[in-house]
Amino acid sequence: MNFEHLLDKKRKRTLCKVNKNEPCYWVPTGNIRSMIGDNVNVTLYCKNCSNREDIFLTSEQFKTQEKLINLELKKEASRVSARE
Repeated sequence: MNFEHLLDKKRKRTLCKVNKNEPCYWVPTGNIRSMIGDNVNVTLYCKNCSNREDIFLTSEQFKTQEKLINLELKKEASRVSARE
């Protein structure tokens, strides 16, 4: 699942370095961190070109997306462990 809907308009328009005419395909990766001010930091990376972006969500936004983010993190972890 592409998580580009979590990015602001400027970042959505970023074209992929591998697929030149298409936008990046964003998936969550790494640790999810709680931040001051009731915000949550999530790191996204492009599945094709490995470009990374840090996004900050409010706790309400994160709760809405939490199940999808955790599901995608589990998929990526199993994909990476299968490659090893």
